Amino acid sequence: MKLIKCFVVVILIMLLTPGVAFSREDEQLLVESLKAAGAQPEMMDIVDWSVINREFLDFPQMEKCRDEILDIFGVKDKKFDITKENNETYRILNTEGKLNSDTFLQIILQTVHLPEEYKKEPQTYLVVNVSGRKLGEFVDYGQKVQEAVLSLKGESKITSCVTGVFNGKLDEAKQNQILENIYGCLKISDTQKVKDEVNFSVMGYSPLLTNGIQILDKTYNAHITMRYNLEDDKTYIWIGTPVISLEY
Repeated sequence: MKLIKCFVVVILIMLLTPGVAFSREDEQLLVESLKAAGAQPEMMDIVDWSVINREFLDFPQMEKCRDEILDIFGVKDKKFDITKENNETYRILNTEGKLNSDTFLQIILQTVHLPEEYKKEPQTYLVVNVSGRKLGEFVDYGQKVQEAVLSLKGESKITSCVTGVFNGKLDEAKQNQILENIYGCLKISDTQKVKDEVNFSVMGYSPLLTNGIQILDKTYNAHITMRYNLEDDKTYIWIGTPVISLEY
């Protein structure tokens, strides 16, 4: 059931995110914006997804697609954790494991028979996710993630995110200063803020970033969120483009 919920989230984001082009500059700009924020680098996260065909695949066919992706990452001979789910309307193949001691790879393939009322052919979806602590490899992994989707004739909808951390809880003045530093680095304008007791989230537009999503006739391609964690007494910051697709 967890994998099904994951795909519900993915499909919703797919509806918002157009096909995009990977840009080395985008990934590097995210790293630079994290530095401008003054945060300690914590994590990188790259996700790409797409419909890759209009067929209801069997597991051997799904495994062949998966193995082609593992070849792109040069890890076909490594041991990965593999789980399968299926019934008469869907099959899910989930493959996950470490590329190295600091970097995690997940490949999800789901093939489905859509309900008859949709009057559409079966579809197979692909999600490729790389996350890890080696921000110096952020750009290279981004290229491989997108290559994996394109190699299976998908339309790339890549999102990228960096995570940083501050010690302690930040007051409103400090949060605003951090945002101003990021705005300056990315030339962000036309921002929309949402703040509650837990999260401080901002979406805006940067002419330096190449991709974007349309929300109520406006284009956004920069997404920033800050959240204080009481348990470890740290404030986390996520900076993503065009949106933050991971949980925070």
